[in-house]
Amino acid sequence: MRALFALLGAGVALAVLLLISGLRTRSKPPRRLRARRESVGISAVRLAGVLAVAAVAGVATRWPVAAVLAGIAAYTLPAVLGPDRAHRRDLARVEAIAAWAENLSGTLRSAAGLEQTIAETAAVAPAEIRAELVALGAAPRAGIRLPAALRGFARDMADPTADLVANVLLQAAEYEARDISGSLDGVGRAARRQASARLRIATGRARTRTSVRIIITVIVGSAVGLVMFARDFLSPYDTALGQLILAVLGAGFAGCLLWMVRIGRIPDMPRILTGGDDPALVGQGTPR
Repeated sequence: MRALFALLGAGVALAVLLLISGLRTRSKPPRRLRARRESVGISAVRLAGVLAVAAVAGVATRWPVAAVLAGIAAYTLPAVLGPDRAHRRDLARVEAIAAWAENLSGTLRSAAGLEQTIAETAAVAPAEIRAELVALGAAPRAGIRLPAALRGFARDMADPTADLVANVLLQAAEYEARDISGSLDGVGRAARRQASARLRIATGRARTRTSVRIIITVIVGSAVGLVMFARDFLSPYDTALGQLILAVLGAGFAGCLLWMVRIGRIPDMPRILTGGDDPALVGQGTPR
């Protein structure tokens, strides 16, 4: 037991060191590097919280299995009990791509060139995709051919709806397709329909998420209450057999929770653009 708690304490100290390292700034790094450092800092905070919860549970119960289960719960439950930020982010992204496709279509109808149209629409694009679009608009001025820049844009977005728009623009850039405004309008309408479908599905599943939150809150609250006020009732778990039974029960609960989370996810459409040219090689050969 002492070795377990010593290991948990060392983990907390390591997490704090990682947090300090991730948040330390020397000079202003590029946007992707800043995002990576912020992710490291968030992960360090999360790791510190998980280890702290595990240590508290281990000290309170003197059960190694309880410490492990508490750490797993601290790592997974915030995403289950909290708001569905991932769905909101995906929904906002789909709507932003739809708005950009519609803006592209209207701008192209004014007889603007494709590269000029992309640069102009990037400046007024929704915030969710503006950074990627600004990079796409600046790529031709940096000597990167537009087809390669579009493939790189699709790779960075990693979004099925963005693939649809990039594919239409690729047809125009590689094969000099004309009058793509109608295709862009169709992509915009399809993106709007996808966003509406996602919203309807999420609304229907909100009741399930609420039920999951209630069940988890009752179970965790009951377990904490028994540990604090009815410790004798849990004495059978002090034995090795009791720890084994607790591990089996915890694994069963975790499996049911994982299943409920998975069935609550909204699957994405399959991607149609999964590769991309290396910008460093652009200009040395023909685009794929």
